[in-house]
Amino acid sequence: MKGRVRSPHASEGVSLPSYHLWGIVLSGGSTALLRRTVERAALLIPHRRIVTVTARRQPPNGRPTVALPRVQRIVQPSYRGSAPEILLPALKLARRDPHATVVILPGDLLIEHETRFLGYVQRAISAVELRADVPVLLGAHPRTPDPGHGWIEPGAPVEGLECLSIHAIARFIERPSRAEAGALFKGTGLLSTRIVIAKARTLIELGQRYLPEVLETLEPLEAAFGRPEEPLLCDAVYECMPQASLWRALLVRGEIAVLPIPDIVGSEHAPPALHALAS
Repeated sequence: MKGRVRSPHASEGVSLPSYHLWGIVLSGGSTALLRRTVERAALLIPHRRIVTVTARRQPPNGRPTVALPRVQRIVQPSYRGSAPEILLPALKLARRDPHATVVILPGDLLIEHETRFLGYVQRAISAVELRADVPVLLGAHPRTPDPGHGWIEPGAPVEGLECLSIHAIARFIERPSRAEAGALFKGTGLLSTRIVIAKARTLIELGQRYLPEVLETLEPLEAAFGRPEEPLLCDAVYECMPQASLWRALLVRGEIAVLPIPDIVGSEHAPPALHALAS
């Protein structure tokens, strides 16, 4: 019998296909938060289909690699930004499951209303199943009009996803003035939770379009996935890996949709005002 994911809102009577659903959990939080994020993902996805992504040499504010049981692990030789951090697991998962839908969760999440939060994640999963070409970012209204973050201004509903409240991105303002941030705060402006749901193949195609240098650098690894030579080859590949942000590339070009959610998500590093985008 094919697996299903049941909505935490039992009254909705919603169930979603889960047999192509994978989780990607990015490190960066404390051990306790990283473990909690994995367990949160496991409410929707079996542990065996959850992949943690860490780096032996973390960015300055990063945390040491944490071993977690029952999940798959990808260890980057060093951190080179969100593009290789996401595209490396996307390539591996797409090779194993060409229909893979990935739920990308940062490992430093603070969730205030977990059941409600999971309902929004499932809504985004439903949207991606309906429109495989549209990655969906969860965007939350912050508690303060902080101009130190990039802001997202939602646009019109995405065709075919109107009933799920998925919106195109009208503008991404990476460095707003204080006045712009204040106006966005009073209006419909959102900040990124860094939670993204997408088809693995769609992320790869977008990476090929906008960050071809990252995919070209990773290309030699594809033939070595799962082979004994993979770790050594990965070390060599990352010596040439450019620093690149996948999220910035997609936000600037409007190649990602947004699902507005209540202010129920924060970060260990910035609880009141969410991170605007990953590096």
